[in-house]
Amino acid sequence: MEDPNLFKNLRELTIDLDLNDRREMLILCIVLQRCLSLHQLEINIKESRSEIEEATRNYSSVNNRLPYPETKLWEQRELCDCITFTLRHVSIKGFNGKDGEMEFPRHLITKCAKLERLEIWCNHDWSSEGGKATLGLLSLPRSSIDVSILLKPPPNLLVVLEDGSQP
Repeated sequence: MEDPNLFKNLRELTIDLDLNDRREMLILCIVLQRCLSLHQLEINIKESRSEIEEATRNYSSVNNRLPYPETKLWEQRELCDCITFTLRHVSIKGFNGKDGEMEFPRHLITKCAKLERLEIWCNHDWSSEGGKATLGLLSLPRSSIDVSILLKPPPNLLVVLEDGSQP
């Protein structure tokens, strides 16, 4: 009998989703549990909700069906084999530093034992609060001693040095 796990030997995965949406996070949890050989993950954060979806979002919240607060989604989930044993490179693009977006990179940094590189590409509408929160990821205890965490600023970010000049 053939194994029904289509993701078992998948080594690279690129996925578009909203890290602030609990339903999409649960889908990511399920996919990662099935990816036993995943080495590289790329997440493109998409926030393309219609007004109707946004207005009804709270009424169909996943939180109503979870036995724990939705902010504890990654803490309460069982560790996936790929996070424990195989995942090495993760790239997250379109990052704003919102609360929901922070949970997954925090989980990776503290639980992903083989992680070598985590790239976070900030979105053009990245706020200063989101920036401060994102910088906080650098101070988390790391599960992998080999991990490099790269925070890529938004392309329109203007950097001004103390003397008022630009690099």
